[in-house]
Amino acid sequence: MRRSIHYLSVMEPFTSQGVVRRCTPPPQPPPVPQYAWLLMVYCHDILSRLEDVKARVTSVFGTVLKMDSTKKVTRKLAGAAAQTAAWSTNVGNEHGQVLMSVLTDTEGAGLLSMAAGLMRRYRDAGVEPPQLLYVDRDCCSSHGGSKTADMFRKWDKLVVRLDIWHLMRRFASGVTTESHQLYKAFLQQLSSCIFLWDPEDAARLLKAQKRMLEARG
Repeated sequence: MRRSIHYLSVMEPFTSQGVVRRCTPPPQPPPVPQYAWLLMVYCHDILSRLEDVKARVTSVFGTVLKMDSTKKVTRKLAGAAAQTAAWSTNVGNEHGQVLMSVLTDTEGAGLLSMAAGLMRRYRDAGVEPPQLLYVDRDCCSSHGGSKTADMFRKWDKLVVRLDIWHLMRRFASGVTTESHQLYKAFLQQLSSCIFLWDPEDAARLLKAQKRMLEARG
């Protein structure tokens, strides 16, 4: 496009003064690639880096893990993938990094393959197994070990605990509903009964906020 504009701007004085009656038109620009071609190039690029992507994804570990399942992701599936999964389960570590994310049609037994793959990853990498796992369900049992502990039976020292947020939700579900006008206030008061601000961290936070406001003037 730039070359065509430059060519026409150079020829314009010659045609306007009659030196050249007619200038040769610039060549036709090449056709713009369609979306299918761009998608194919993108897929080839991803496939060429697939092993590197796998290595990066599977090199994330952690000592404290959290496993949580939700339906919010699967409800957004559209097209041929619609209604192919009921749950999206994610496993993260204490740094907020995701170790694994899977789509399944059920919880519980549907996560056995994920648990086996996660234990195999730690074993193959020679990394010490995690010490603590927070879950949203199946953390306890009145008849021996929990279902989650049974899924990760090769990690015999793993401690399984209910995530504190889901503990709070269990209190809230037995008292009121999310649409209740006091639901937010109830959870805030419940949170203040469980969590305690570290005075040193709070002082550093206030100091940093004060410096930021002073810098803005």
